[in-house]
Amino acid sequence: MPPKKKDSEIEKPPLIGRVGTNLKVGIVGLPNVGKSTFFNVLTASQAQAENFPFCTIDPNESRVPVPDARFDYLCNFYKPVNKVPAFLNIVDIAGLVKGASEGQGLGNAFLSHIKACDAIFHLCRTFEDKEVTHVEGDINPVRDIEIINEELRLKDEEYILGTIDKMERTVLRGGDKKAKPEYDILCKIKHLLVEEKKHVRFSEWNAHEVVEDQGMGGCP
Repeated sequence: MPPKKKDSEIEKPPLIGRVGTNLKVGIVGLPNVGKSTFFNVLTASQAQAENFPFCTIDPNESRVPVPDARFDYLCNFYKPVNKVPAFLNIVDIAGLVKGASEGQGLGNAFLSHIKACDAIFHLCRTFEDKEVTHVEGDINPVRDIEIINEELRLKDEEYILGTIDKMERTVLRGGDKKAKPEYDILCKIKHLLVEEKKHVRFSEWNAHEVVEDQGMGGCP
């Protein structure tokens, strides 16, 4: 019987997404679910939070330091002249509604703001309050989550189809062999998004595919 692998030897799936030290997280969700209030709590800000849809039009953004005991220890030990802790950029993005991928509400602007983020925090409303309106008419968090996810998938679908169309001119018609690996990965993403109607994260990707995808801009 072969010896068990140590934790350090266990093969872990590659991370998908941009890698960097300056991360941006967008708060997304339907209108009137508490995104701006949540943003204010996280960042100690005073962004406008009102009881009507699209109170937020231009995204609110703020930097918050990330607490880390290791950073504090190193600062106390080495006594540096300047201390620059890790920061997280948090963005309060306008509410998304059904049909945003086709331009409904503030759809196109909303989705472009999401694309500029490294990660998203999906805020969903579960509280009942007759004084706080809901764009869908009633409280149904499962439906609301599905609306957001589907709008994001549809926008990804639009992006990938346009990218594949451009690459077909060089790979299939132009015979560009160097671009063929990228094209094959795009086709895999297309199958996942269009045929299976799933998000990119719900598939298995090897390290090479992740590097190739990030090199060509990545799929949102």
